Amino acid sequence: MKLNKATELIRLRIALIIGACLVLGFMVADVLLLPSSMYSLYFFDRFLLQLPIIALVVVFSLWRRFAQCKQFLFTGLLVALTYSNYWLIWSCWHEFQFVFPYEGTILYAFFCVFALGIPFKLAVAANTINILGFLVLMWFAPVYGDRVAISIAFVCGSLFICAYAKYRLDRSVSMLKESNDRLLKLSKYDPLSDLLNRRALRELSVKLLALSKRHKVSMAVLMLDLDDFKKYNDSFGHQQGDDAIKLQADIMRSVFKRDTDILGRYGGEEFIIVLSDISEQQVAVHCDALLDKWKQKNVVHADDAKHPTMSCSIGAVIASDLRDITIDKLIDKADQALYAAKEKGKACTELVTYER
Repeated sequence: MKLNKATELIRLRIALIIGACLVLGFMVADVLLLPSSMYSLYFFDRFLLQLPIIALVVVFSLWRRFAQCKQFLFTGLLVALTYSNYWLIWSCWHEFQFVFPYEGTILYAFFCVFALGIPFKLAVAANTINILGFLVLMWFAPVYGDRVAISIAFVCGSLFICAYAKYRLDRSVSMLKESNDRLLKLSKYDPLSDLLNRRALRELSVKLLALSKRHKVSMAVLMLDLDDFKKYNDSFGHQQGDDAIKLQADIMRSVFKRDTDILGRYGGEEFIIVLSDISEQQVAVHCDALLDKWKQKNVVHADDAKHPTMSCSIGAVIASDLRDITIDKLIDKADQALYAAKEKGKACTELVTYER
């Protein structure tokens, strides 16, 4: 994330420098158009107003809080450049009766909105301010004579199109991001329980194991299984069976709240919890909490189930020495412990220590 932000800042600085170069490029064309008597006025506007404004924004980009206020800075940049151009148009007309072109107004808008990424609402605000400024300019200095009306229409239309195009672009990007987020979630999370799916569970567990080895801390794996789940499904239907799976996920989330705790649905009615830097006593306390939560829910079970209310069995393994241990070995040990818990009568915990 930090790398992406740094790359984005570099891109924006490059865009600003490109903008300055474009100003310099247009200066060459403008100098060929202007009479020599207007050079001092023109160079004052470009070298002492527009280029310093751009340079100031580049300097601001080195500020550590630039990312939080860049949109407002770029909006201010757009308005400042546009009004410096309005001043030049007015000065050229007032002092020399020279008709300076207004196209820069449109170029500034499109460059700042699309190259610098001014968002839609700020683009509307900036373009509205710029349109009002152009209307005032045309009122007090009808520079373009009988072409004033068409000039106003062209500027207003172009800035409106600029803002609307930004709206469509922002909306498309937002919809694409939402779609990507949904796809990412579907690729990592089980849609029923909203826990990690089996693939994502294993990937994160492997990373957590590597981190635990590096820091030489313990690791535990818990495997949970809803007791007599098939009988519950057959008696109450798949909808209530789905509700039981959701409830198991909610219970797990209420007990395990650390950022490093990994909770996932392993398949069917089986769930896995992977924990790091935890003691055997803490694991036992968490397992008891899971069982107590089910007792508190008091969900009536099928008539032929082992227990009258819904419950789960837990197989847990903890390892303090993680050398040569893989996540598959820990899951296998937890699975064996779960089988032992089922044999003991279900609705209980079998906690073992990993032995080489």
